[in-house]
Amino acid sequence: MKRKIEKYISSTVEFHDIYKAVEIANELDLGLEISRFGKLRELDENFDETLTRYEDAIKDLKNGLTLHGFFSNLCPTSKDKGIKDISVKRYYQSLEIASVLGAKTVVFHTCFNNLLKQQVYRENFFYENVEFYNELISHFSKNNIVATIENVHEPNNEMIRSIIAAVNSPYLKATIDIGHCNLHSTVPIEDWIKDYGIMLHHMHFHNNYKDEDAHQSLKKGSVDVKKVLITLKEMELYPTITFEIFDKEELKESVQYLNELQKEVGYGV
Repeated sequence: MKRKIEKYISSTVEFHDIYKAVEIANELDLGLEISRFGKLRELDENFDETLTRYEDAIKDLKNGLTLHGFFSNLCPTSKDKGIKDISVKRYYQSLEIASVLGAKTVVFHTCFNNLLKQQVYRENFFYENVEFYNELISHFSKNNIVATIENVHEPNNEMIRSIIAAVNSPYLKATIDIGHCNLHSTVPIEDWIKDYGIMLHHMHFHNNYKDEDAHQSLKKGSVDVKKVLITLKEMELYPTITFEIFDKEELKESVQYLNELQKEVGYGV
C-alpha cells in the first residue's frame, strides 16, 4: 500500500523564533516540530505565558505539529531525587504542551550514557526506564498522543528497542535520528530500520561527515539518504519525518533533494 509521508521542519531553523518557523513551514508546505519550548532559564516563571504565545503562533500553521520533549540535562531515572523530580516534571510538561497545542507525537531522548560500560548500569537503566515509561505512557494514551524514544549516543538500538518492547504500548514507539546513527553507531541505518520494524514511528533527517553533530544539509555528509528510503520502502514503513536542519537555505535544499529521491525510489509520494 502506497502512502504519502508526512514531513516537518524543526523550529530550530529560526533560532526558536516560533512565528518565523511557522512562516517557513507554511512556505515549504510542511508541518512543524517544536524542537525547544521557550527559554529554559525562564521556563518555570513563564510556562503559562509561553504556552499562550505558542498557541497564538501555531494558529496559522497550515500542516501538522509534532513536539520535541524537554531533554537538556534531564534524567528521570536518576538516583538523585532533586534531578529525578525536575526531570519527571519536564516530561509531564512536554505532555501538557503537546495536549494543548495539538501535537500527536512527542520525541524524547534516552539520557543514556554510552561511556559507562558497567553491566549493572545498563541493567538498572533498562528496568528503571521501563518502570518510568509504564507510568508516563498511561497518561499519553489518555491523551491519544504517541511518545517516541530517539537515539542520540547509542551505538545500536538494543536498549531503546528493549524498553519499547517491555512497555508494549501503541503509545510508545521509536524515533530514528539518521545523523546521530551516522555519528555514534557502526550499525548501518538500514539495519536500525529493519530491526525496529513496526516500532518505528518518526525519523529525524540531517547529515554529517561522522565528525560532529552538524545538523546540515542532506547533501553534505556521508549518510546515503537514498538507501534509507529504499529500506523504508522495502519494509513498507511510513514514519513521519522531520528535517532537523538548522540553516534555512540548507533546509530548503534538503526538502527539494528528498522530494527528488522519493520520486526516484517511488516511496512516500
